[in-house]
Amino acid sequence: MSRQLHITQVVHDFHPVVGGIETYAYNLAKGLVDAGHEVKVYTTLLPNTPTYENYHGIHIHRFRAVARLFNYPLLPGLLRALINERCDIFHAHINSPMTVDITAFASQLVHIPLVITYHADALISDIAAQIPFFRTWLDQVYQRARKRAADIAQQLIVTSPMYRNTSLFLQNYLDKITVIPATINPYFLRSELTTAQAKESFGFASNQLLLLFVGRLVPYKGLSILIRAFQQIHKQDSSIQLAIVGSGPLHSTLQENSVHLGISDAVHFLGVLPRRRLRDIYSACDIFVLPSRSRSEAFGIVQLEAMAQEKPVVATTVGGVPYVVQNEQTGLLVPPMDENMLKTALHRLIKDVALRKRLGRAGRKRVLTHFTREPTTQKLEAVYYKLLS
Repeated sequence: MSRQLHITQVVHDFHPVVGGIETYAYNLAKGLVDAGHEVKVYTTLLPNTPTYENYHGIHIHRFRAVARLFNYPLLPGLLRALINERCDIFHAHINSPMTVDITAFASQLVHIPLVITYHADALISDIAAQIPFFRTWLDQVYQRARKRAADIAQQLIVTSPMYRNTSLFLQNYLDKITVIPATINPYFLRSELTTAQAKESFGFASNQLLLLFVGRLVPYKGLSILIRAFQQIHKQDSSIQLAIVGSGPLHSTLQENSVHLGISDAVHFLGVLPRRRLRDIYSACDIFVLPSRSRSEAFGIVQLEAMAQEKPVVATTVGGVPYVVQNEQTGLLVPPMDENMLKTALHRLIKDVALRKRLGRAGRKRVLTHFTREPTTQKLEAVYYKLLS
């Protein structure tokens, strides 16, 4: 290490919120702390959370939001704090237009280099379940804000070469893009329960085959397709179960869908689970499913968490997902929004135990080889030191 760095990371939500960007930001911060750097995280104040917290060595500063627009917080205290900050690097995250724009503005004012992790080519319509009449206008505002922040940043980070190469937006910034993949929290590399024990801990029979989804219940995750595909699978074998972990605006709609399709007894909405129980549900499942339908799914850290438990993955060919899951090697990939192909892939794994085991073992090996924290932290350090040289 050349010298200790002082990094201020800005992300719209952080611990204790669980989600893809939040997990990415935590793993990034924790890797830097473990490498001997000082990391502050500026984020949103949530109910029952303190304005300051030292969490695993990360200095978390939370700011009150005066409003949230499509889950994006407006934090009036953030700009003042950033202007008064004395750090080496600002590191912000797109897709939160309000927080990343404030950070970009502060970077210009105080001449602190700005690094942005570009998470996805997201649209407002991918995030909100019910879109008001001004959706088009709001999307245009978001796109302009995203461009302004990317123009100001000295460095952009993307999580897969596939996303860098296929994003139309990123083609304008190829000279300042570095690929640094998301990583897995080492906690998920371990397991305390066997598959049978984990199933029983959630009330499933040890001999019931369990499909699992983990993520926000929002439109782009493709859960309505999954539930319809599962109905066809359940017709063939009524003992098969589907667990859905997470929360979001589509929760009630998805529950109603399962009732309408006559499979409510086999579709289990488990809500948001604490980390220990999240690891247990990965242990419990036989097949992990990520049926996302758009480029808003830029990586899918939940796939890493399932693969770490030697679970085969069925996912879609969107965003950076095929970089994480290699078709026929660590899982099966199908086109998005294709109920029949999703059903066929799931049915294939349900019937072929040997294939499930082979893909699961290869998946864990891929996680250990490509997606652990230390090498990713070293790549990030190199980006920071280059900007400061």
